[in-house]
Amino acid sequence: MFIDYEVAVIGAGIVGASIAAKLSSTGISVALIDKGAAGALGASGYSGGLVRLYDTDPLLMELAAYSIGLMEEGIFATTYSSSLRRTGMIYRTAPDQLENIWSAIRQHARVRYPMHLIGTDELDGVHYPHGQGEARINLFEPRACVGNVRQAVALLSNVVRQYGLLLEHCEVKSIDCRSSHDVRIELGSATLRCRAVVVAAGAWSQRLLPEMDFGLETRSIPLARVMTESTWPMPVIDAVTQTYGIPLTRAIVQTGCGLRDSGAWPESLEQPDERHARDAGQRVAQLSTSVSDGEVCVLDVLPGFDSYSPDCRPLVGFCDPHSPVYMATGMSGLGFKFAPGIAQIAFDQLRCHLAGQEPNRDWAALSPERSRGQAASPGVQP
Repeated sequence: MFIDYEVAVIGAGIVGASIAAKLSSTGISVALIDKGAAGALGASGYSGGLVRLYDTDPLLMELAAYSIGLMEEGIFATTYSSSLRRTGMIYRTAPDQLENIWSAIRQHARVRYPMHLIGTDELDGVHYPHGQGEARINLFEPRACVGNVRQAVALLSNVVRQYGLLLEHCEVKSIDCRSSHDVRIELGSATLRCRAVVVAAGAWSQRLLPEMDFGLETRSIPLARVMTESTWPMPVIDAVTQTYGIPLTRAIVQTGCGLRDSGAWPESLEQPDERHARDAGQRVAQLSTSVSDGEVCVLDVLPGFDSYSPDCRPLVGFCDPHSPVYMATGMSGLGFKFAPGIAQIAFDQLRCHLAGQEPNRDWAALSPERSRGQAASPGVQP
C-alpha cells in the first residue's frame, strides 16, 4: 500500500518538527515520522533548551542570530514563543577573549537583541568560581531564554497534524532513492512515496543511510538536575571551567556533567552513575560563591545524547546536488536554538528542489558534502 506526500521528515525532535511545521504551514504536503513519541527521544527528550547568541565559532553564532530573529515570526510566533521564558544569561570567559566578545557585540548586538559587558560586581549571586582567583569578563545577553523543548515540539507537531500527517511509534525500515525526485520509504505495512526526504533523526541519522559516511558520532550529554539552597537568577556559563547552570525553578538548576562517552549509536553509550552525580554537584558549587558542595542535592542525572559532526557544525542540506535526501542533523546539543533557522534554510532549499530548480547555496558551509571522510574531533560546548 502506498502513501503519497511531497516531503517526508524522519525524526520528530525539535529540528524535524520545526522543518515539518514550516513546510506544512506553507502548503507543502508533509509526513513527519518518528519511531517513538514526538519529542520524547534523543536530545529533545532531555534538553534544557537554552537560547543564546554568542558562540566562539563565528558560523554557529551567525546561525544562532538568524534563528533567534525568526522565533517570533510566522509559524514560530505561535509555537516557539509560547515555549520560551525570557531570563537573560551570563557568559563568563577569560580576559584574553575580550576582543572576540567585542567583535561579537559589534556584529550581532541589536535593539531587539542587546549584548553588553558587565562587571563582576554587578552580578547577583554569581561570582568567581570556588577556589580560583582567575578574572573573568562577563557577557550579558538580557533577552536570552530558557525553553520548554517538549512543549515546543508538541505545538509544532500539532501544526503538522492539522496540515499533514504525523506518524508516531513508526519505525522506518529503509530508504530507497529511485531518482532525484522519487523516494520510497518502507514503513513495514505501507510504503511512503515522496519527492524528497529530510533525515532529522539526530543520533540515529547515520543508521538510516548506511551507504553514506558523514563521520557522525554519538556523544553522551548527561544532564543533572540539582537542588541548592541558593536562588539562581539566570543561566550562567563559565567557559574557562566548561561549567554551566540553567535554572529550572528558583532553587533547582540543570547542569551538564563533564564525564562524556562517545560511540556509533546511542545504545552503545554508558549510562550515568554516581560519578556523574558527584561531578554535577561539584560543577554547580563552582558556579556560585554562595553554594558549597555540602549544600547541593543531585535529584537525577538524565542520559542525554546527540549527534556530532567532525567539525561540530550541523549538517544541513542535500547529500549531493542530485540527491533527494536532505540532512538536518549533527546539532551537538544546540538544536533548540538553531531549529527555526534550520527550518527556514530547509524550506528555502526544498522549495527549489520541488520546483525543479537548483537549490540556493546560502549556508553552503553547513552542507553535508563537507563531512565526507573526515575524522571526528573532540569538543564540548554547554
